[in-house]
Amino acid sequence: MTAPLWTADDLIAGTGGTLVDPEAICEPVLGIEIDSRNCQAGDLFVALDGTQNDGHEFIGNAAQAGAAACLVSRPNEAAPIAQILVEDTLASLARLGRAGRARFAGKMIGITGSVGKTGSKDMLAHALAAFGKTHASQRSFNNHIGVPLTLAGLPADADFAVQEMGMNAAGEIASLTQLARPDIALITRIASTHGGFFDSLGDIAKAKAEIFQGLAFAGTAILNLDDPFYPVLADAAREAGAAHIIRFGRNDDAEFCLLDARQHDRGMAVQAEIGGHELRFEIAMHGIHWAQNALGILACVDALGLCVETAAARLAGCPTPKGRGGRQSGLYHDCNITLIDDSYNASPASMRAAFASMTATPPTIMILSEMRELGGATAAKHAALIPQINALSPRLVIALGDAMHDVLGLLEASIAAIAADDTADAVKNLNDAVEDGDIIFIKGSLGSGSWRVRDVILASLDPAASSSTPEKNGGNSHAA
Repeated sequence: MTAPLWTADDLIAGTGGTLVDPEAICEPVLGIEIDSRNCQAGDLFVALDGTQNDGHEFIGNAAQAGAAACLVSRPNEAAPIAQILVEDTLASLARLGRAGRARFAGKMIGITGSVGKTGSKDMLAHALAAFGKTHASQRSFNNHIGVPLTLAGLPADADFAVQEMGMNAAGEIASLTQLARPDIALITRIASTHGGFFDSLGDIAKAKAEIFQGLAFAGTAILNLDDPFYPVLADAAREAGAAHIIRFGRNDDAEFCLLDARQHDRGMAVQAEIGGHELRFEIAMHGIHWAQNALGILACVDALGLCVETAAARLAGCPTPKGRGGRQSGLYHDCNITLIDDSYNASPASMRAAFASMTATPPTIMILSEMRELGGATAAKHAALIPQINALSPRLVIALGDAMHDVLGLLEASIAAIAADDTADAVKNLNDAVEDGDIIFIKGSLGSGSWRVRDVILASLDPAASSSTPEKNGGNSHAA
């Protein structure tokens, strides 16, 4: 039987609320949920006031799903469920998250960076599961809602917790790290993913370095030595009291040094030097950036005093997060294809990394939607992608969004280019063009909709019918 996450008394104390009906029975809570559609028996449903939906409208739905209680600022007296009344549900969720962190006696690892946060979080949680009970933020729960939600769901008896932290403005990570209070803080790398909110990359680096402001006494910072902002980040870590800084990357001076990474159908074979010893291991992802981040993960494991070799061996079994470069083969519209799904999000850095990961087996069709949050640099950043696209030489590029449409004229004449009106038009053009053996690559910012094209393809893709993984335009290895 699953142990309760919160007893009724602890839940009320933690949120600072009171029962709307003192006679109501508030069962122990097994989980925390903010979406009534995901509620299960025993959950606490937190009714948040959103910009599009008000969670209070779904209290009845949570009750029907078997939720144990609801956290509300406006009770629904008709709903047959215990309701804990607070002034502000989001503030009380943060208070509960703080209480969850306070009772946790294990080790907390915080992860931030401009790119690679979620994948690194997933890899670290997967590796740590070999050593003890591990809790990690779901999906990309990394903001002012996701972080307290994850901490509120942190079991008191967990050995390890992994918390991702993101931001759109200066000061946001400072607030989140004070909640999470990591013992170890990893920054993947700094890149121009927030250009619409910051004046320079230096400002982004300073905002990411805020993670050290919550670092536990004598904590450890894990940093990418290849990052041009390494000195800035290292100085910030030292000023915050970090007792140790562990470096990873391709630089020879890194304690976790990437020597080589070779791609194959199932992922990558990685060769590294760690503490003067060579280590070889497999990961299920494609792209040098994944290999680098894997070394950052192993540095976290080492900082915890755990066996790096055991953790490295587990990484081969960690799947690529959805929409972040995973590959699937199958029959689509009577054609054997391979789909490379990098549709979750996009930035100039992640675009370049994704393109670099495909040089050995270039895509024949690329479906690219525009990058967002680049501010005044939007046109220049999109134009800068063209040399890499031309080098990959796809047969067809289907573009979504004005910024991507505007640079299609820069493509080589041998590459067919289509400015799709919307995702439905992109799918139609894809279906008209797809051929047997195609490798189809999809990438773009979340808000620009490339993931919708992915969903249509996957709905019709028959993996069982695939005869083999297509191999076009070259071999299947890539050296770091």
